[in-house]
Amino acid sequence: MNELHLLRLPIRTRRFTEWALRKGYLKTPHGDGKGKPREADPGYALHAMTTGLFGAGEAPRPFCPPPLGQRERRAGAAAEARMEIWGYARRPAGELAELAKLADEELLGAVDRKGFRSKPMPAAWPEGLRLRFELRACPVKRRLAKRRLETRRGDRMETTVFDNPRGREMDAYQLAAARAAESGAQPPSREEAYIRWLAERFAPAAGSGAPPAAALAGDGNDRADVRVDSWRSTRLLRMDRGRRPHWLARPDVRFSGVLRIADPQAFPRLLESGVGRHCGFGFGMLLLRPA
Repeated sequence: MNELHLLRLPIRTRRFTEWALRKGYLKTPHGDGKGKPREADPGYALHAMTTGLFGAGEAPRPFCPPPLGQRERRAGAAAEARMEIWGYARRPAGELAELAKLADEELLGAVDRKGFRSKPMPAAWPEGLRLRFELRACPVKRRLAKRRLETRRGDRMETTVFDNPRGREMDAYQLAAARAAESGAQPPSREEAYIRWLAERFAPAAGSGAPPAAALAGDGNDRADVRVDSWRSTRLLRMDRGRRPHWLARPDVRFSGVLRIADPQAFPRLLESGVGRHCGFGFGMLLLRPA
């Protein structure tokens, strides 16, 4: 099956939270004495849940968790709280529901299976079509080789070592600021750096010669109609091979704006693969509507 489907999976918040706590998927970082499981980023727990329900090859990727502080909704005063995640998958809800029958009963109890639904995405995307989008992304790039950089903060110079011994990712804004400091150029604003990162993610692989799947649409002055609605640094839970938890500090940025489809064949692949890193953990899903 080649169609891409938009899934909407309603989850019983209390049962999901109980399951994730027992599994250790809603831990908070050490030293964060005020951290509460409710405040933990749910990306890893949702990743583990959808994989347990549908299997690693069929679980929706990318998917979009509810915004922090807006996870729950109730149909009535006595109704059990629900949260709903959206995701892209190659199978419709009916087929995935059949696969989920093999899952653990505790996991199945955390899902409102009657409310699980999907719809197929368009089979053909017109070239040049403008679409409004919303996106939660993790704008990171390959980090600099370990080096010391001097940057100016007010009237004093500060020395920073741009290196992350636990990984190779670096905040796209920090990397842009570091490169500007090396060359003596004016550093970009955080919003400029993040929007530039997003525009690059729509482009094909270097040297491929292919057109970009999409481009940030602009107004009459060729200014991209996109903005950074919010950003924060968040700590993401990951498990190592020994099932020991560790945390990654990463930028968590929400974009909105207008894009234009440049390559109708490549655009579905962009939706399916997601934008940027950590698409299997709640980042990278393009939510679309008519412009």
